[in-house]
Amino acid sequence: AVVSTQSTGGEEGLFVIDRGEKRPVWCDEDEGEREVDLGDSNITKKLKIGDESKTLTGRQLEERLRNQYTKIHATPNWATKPKQQSALLASTGSLTQNSKTLPTKKLAVSRCKNLNFRKTANCVIKSLEFHPSATVGFVAGYSKSLDLFEVDGENNRHLHRQHFPNFPIDCARFTKPGGEEVILGSKRPHFYTFDLNKCTGTKMAGVRNKPSLHYKNFSLSSQYIGFQGQDGMFALFSAIDKQIVKCVSHRTRINCSVFVDEHHFVTGGQGGFLTYWDTRTWKPISDFQDEGALHCTAVGLSDRHLAVGSDSGVVNIYNRDDLLRGCSAKPLRAVMNLTTSVGNVTFNSTGELLAVSSKELKQSLRLVNLHSLHCAPNWPTGKTPLNYVNSVNFSPNSGYIGVGSSKGQALLYRLTHYPSF
Repeated sequence: AVVSTQSTGGEEGLFVIDRGEKRPVWCDEDEGEREVDLGDSNITKKLKIGDESKTLTGRQLEERLRNQYTKIHATPNWATKPKQQSALLASTGSLTQNSKTLPTKKLAVSRCKNLNFRKTANCVIKSLEFHPSATVGFVAGYSKSLDLFEVDGENNRHLHRQHFPNFPIDCARFTKPGGEEVILGSKRPHFYTFDLNKCTGTKMAGVRNKPSLHYKNFSLSSQYIGFQGQDGMFALFSAIDKQIVKCVSHRTRINCSVFVDEHHFVTGGQGGFLTYWDTRTWKPISDFQDEGALHCTAVGLSDRHLAVGSDSGVVNIYNRDDLLRGCSAKPLRAVMNLTTSVGNVTFNSTGELLAVSSKELKQSLRLVNLHSLHCAPNWPTGKTPLNYVNSVNFSPNSGYIGVGSSKGQALLYRLTHYPSF
């Protein structure tokens, strides 16, 4: 059955496929009349319970065998019934992943229709992100609206628009790990959350008496939301109830941050300093200097690498383990293809690609192949309509890359090496 649900704001109804209860495709009518003697073999003797009769019908034997199997083998995670999804997510497809190592030469890229071609924006797109488990993406920016789309590269159906009055959106991210909410930040003394299950936005209060703290930029883990303020302040909120947990401070202004795991995060800022923090003690573990950087402006992390962008346009790529152990590591590679302040450093899901960009100069986007530590030679080209790049992100299995521009376009490209979303 197909069920229609009405979204908030008078938007077009969303459609959910109700698959109902699963039934067997074929049944053997003679199976119920068949009788089996449990004493015929040593294997069936084990199925006998107490002093019951030795004879079972075919149906009884089937149920007994199923019960015996579940006692020996636990139910695998993939067979566990998932949590109820919202109408937004249940109306979209699922994900698969199966790909080989990325070639070190040319990158196979094909242009798709813009993600937001059905609901265009007439202003800068500051955030573009893909849902971690459903084929859904959002676009947000100075239009003060969050738009969600189904991602297929052709139709890109518009699912919902949520408007936030007097709140130009500087940063937005899906919560981890399930993406049930979107956190939205701006240069305001508060931030917003958007619940995908209820299709509602909620205003969340900031920290009182902290005028130097704004909510324009932040990073996420499954436990914390970390907002970067001025004067070296970093405020950590609970990702569960959105209440303040702790404010820590550094001697220099913090410009960027990334969570390593639930107990550690890295901040970068003025003076080119990177600081490795422990949330159990709320103290820095180590400080290290980004080589050649005057100011750190962006930081990204994968399973193997740490990338740091600076105001000079240089992106240094480090071995993650060496740096986090406090070693005075040298960069594996200094990417010097950008000439203005770096705004984004984003790894794909496999850690094979690194997207680096700057919003201060047109066409300032490069993709670094981490196998060769060189930029892809064939994309983007001079004819790629990037304009000023304000946001860039990969889909969960790297099948797509999305680019948000200053012209209000959410460009969508298919990375054909990766077979799935």
